[in-house]
Amino acid sequence: MARKYAEYRPAIPGEIKPPPTNVGGYDELLELCRKKGMSIPRSRQGLVAVDSLIGSAEDKASLEALVRPIGMFLGDVLTHTIPGAHWKVINESFPEVTIYRHTSVSVIHVAQRRLTLGTPTLVMNYDRAADLVGREPLQGD
Repeated sequence: MARKYAEYRPAIPGEIKPPPTNVGGYDELLELCRKKGMSIPRSRQGLVAVDSLIGSAEDKASLEALVRPIGMFLGDVLTHTIPGAHWKVINESFPEVTIYRHTSVSVIHVAQRRLTLGTPTLVMNYDRAADLVGREPLQGD
């Protein structure tokens, strides 16, 4: 996700472009996992692996530099596994993933909370998002 720059073009009538899903921004997390012999697929299982990495860290402060990469990874998991989920940026420092109409997840805030408080885990947040998507259409919006 480019910082402070965006490309604007007039919309082409009839052209429908899907929202971005592959944003990236978590190369440092992938590298750390690779060094530890772990793989983190863009799925719920990948979040389980990252939760395990966080849980096994003796010094959580050492992971502080990974707050943004962890959040960006969570966002990519959401956009790849929840139909219609897509990135949106209101504040460039805190991108969100819209999972359904008026429901968004502030992925960097989720990662910060996970590292500082320990709970909810990334998997708990993911499961909650999936649950909300499953229920939201019934609330009629």
